[in-house]
Amino acid sequence: VDSDGVEATVVVKNPCNFPIEFYSLDFDEQYLEEEKILRMAMGSDYQKKFLMPPRTVGGTLPPEVLEDYEAQKRLKAQQAELKAMAEAEATSEAEAEAEAKAEAMGKAAPAHHRAVPFCPEALVKAAGNPISRAVMHHMGIDPTPETREARQRKGIVVIIHGPPRAGKTEIAAALCRYYDAAGLSIDTVVKEAIAND
Repeated sequence: VDSDGVEATVVVKNPCNFPIEFYSLDFDEQYLEEEKILRMAMGSDYQKKFLMPPRTVGGTLPPEVLEDYEAQKRLKAQQAELKAMAEAEATSEAEAEAEAKAEAMGKAAPAHHRAVPFCPEALVKAAGNPISRAVMHHMGIDPTPETREARQRKGIVVIIHGPPRAGKTEIAAALCRYYDAAGLSIDTVVKEAIAND
């Protein structure tokens, strides 16, 4: 800051089909706020480099990340409120004991305790962290359990062919055992078809 400064020429080439934005890591308020949000979203997994969907110049973080951040802020506020209520309840219980002792001694007890019911809202998270959900959304991948289950039901078909006596049957059986997969032999299919006419 107090130096004479150094001049340098920098050439930047953008190989992408979207614009690149430059900003100062030290002075950009939006960057500093987003850094805090990303640290909270990633938790102990936070790293300096991770995959994020591209965004427009001046744009914000993906909505999945911002929604997760707001939900975590609400949860922390609710936890703080619960803690404060528990402390207040403990204090009022102590006061109630003092009042009971005072009443036993014949003194009036003007104060009374009022309980406030509180139910924290449930946080339901989809699979993965919010950044992973944002990337999946950007790539058009549906992270719902139904879609994941449907993708898991899909598989691959391995066809083993070759000349006679090359060991096709043994290789197929070994692959089926190794991958716990179903095996289908053309010979068996033909024999069953002939047997069933």
